[in-house]
Amino acid sequence: MPFSIQGLIFFPCLVILVLFLKLFCPEAAGDMCFADYFAAPVFMPIVFLYKFFGGYSSALGQELTLILLYWAFVGFVLGLSLDLLKSLKDKTPDEAGATEKKS
Repeated sequence: MPFSIQGLIFFPCLVILVLFLKLFCPEAAGDMCFADYFAAPVFMPIVFLYKFFGGYSSALGQELTLILLYWAFVGFVLGLSLDLLKSLKDKTPDEAGATEKKS
């Protein structure tokens, strides 16, 4: 399975895992829970969402969906870059030079 598809699946699953860890964190765990360290980066797209769609109520109320779509897109792009890097490393130097235009 290509890395782009793996990233598309893995990143939203990671967000859901962080949400479950946050939901089931006991109050008596101390000042902070383990999931608190990951909550800020996971929910960072909400800041941009409210900046962009500040006055529109149609985009608001769908925060969880938009967070999952954002992280799916980020995972896809990171996986795609790894796929491209891997395919570039798999080429021999002769094949890499053959794709360039000869003058």
